[in-house]
Amino acid sequence: MVSPPAWLQELANAIAALMTPVEVLSPIGCHFCFVEKHWEITLFASDTEIVGGQKDGGQRPSRFSLDLKRVVELFGSVSSLRWQALPLGPQDELGAHFSLEGEFEGQPVWLRVLAKSPRRFDAGRKAHVYELSWEETW
Repeated sequence: MVSPPAWLQELANAIAALMTPVEVLSPIGCHFCFVEKHWEITLFASDTEIVGGQKDGGQRPSRFSLDLKRVVELFGSVSSLRWQALPLGPQDELGAHFSLEGEFEGQPVWLRVLAKSPRRFDAGRKAHVYELSWEETW
């Protein structure tokens, strides 16, 4: 796996710090790539898998809010802000998300912060019901 540039890691960490959890926030995922002259950066809170009890094997998303004003303030310039309220169709893996296009430390960035983890990612945490414990899996 390729390590992100230092500025990208700084930006991702700053945005993750602005994700205010309703409960203990599960691990944050970050997908990034350079496409057509800009960096695409996608952040999301991983799901929690239930282990034991009646809901064994089920997964639930982490609930959080995002301070959009402070996210915008991280950027030197912003050319686009969008909110997608629902998935656009069965193949839309991003689903509901906040999107920003702008510049961070001279780098062109298309940022997305997802409301839920994409289906293709395993749970980042397990909740062991009978042990009353959490296990971080990534």
